[in-house]
Amino acid sequence: MAVAEVAIEVPPQQQPAAAAAATREPAVVPRVLQYLYLASAWVACAGVAAATVARRALGDSSPVVWALLKVSIGALVFPALLILIFAVRVLRAMLAAGFRRSLRTHAREIQIQARKMFGALTWKALQDPIVLAWLASFLFILLLGASVLVFVGLLPMEESRRERIGYVLSDVGVLGAMSMYCFIIIPSFALKLWRGM
Repeated sequence: MAVAEVAIEVPPQQQPAAAAAATREPAVVPRVLQYLYLASAWVACAGVAAATVARRALGDSSPVVWALLKVSIGALVFPALLILIFAVRVLRAMLAAGFRRSLRTHAREIQIQARKMFGALTWKALQDPIVLAWLASFLFILLLGASVLVFVGLLPMEESRRERIGYVLSDVGVLGAMSMYCFIIIPSFALKLWRGM
């Protein structure tokens, strides 16, 4: 007697279209917020650089300088609100999980991750254009510090040239740092976000 073989084929279950859209949609909102954060940071940096050029060309009392500085400050409102909302959500999550236990756990995790990061820092990480631009912008920020030292009088300068040299150091520092942020750092972050989609 022959035994008949029976094969049962089970088709893979597919999610309904509404459920698939619901799982995809929450991932879009953080991505849009990240792009808005980068855009507002870019506008703020460009406004500071433009205000520096306008101050140099038109003088300190020009309304153009103040308008550009107001645009820069206004552009920083969105990132500040985003950081505030993020901090409140983290605190709520920590309170829900038990603040003390959560704080100890996070401190240990941060310590472990910091050891891994510093152990993994190699020349390959320094070849990233974002890291190199950040280091270069840090050098320009050091020029800002030197300008403060000139204005205060801690660096030896002739009194007649102190203000002029201080402004030059300040302007070069601001323009260099803002150029790094506007043309290399922020666009590189946006490109990384876009490639990560």
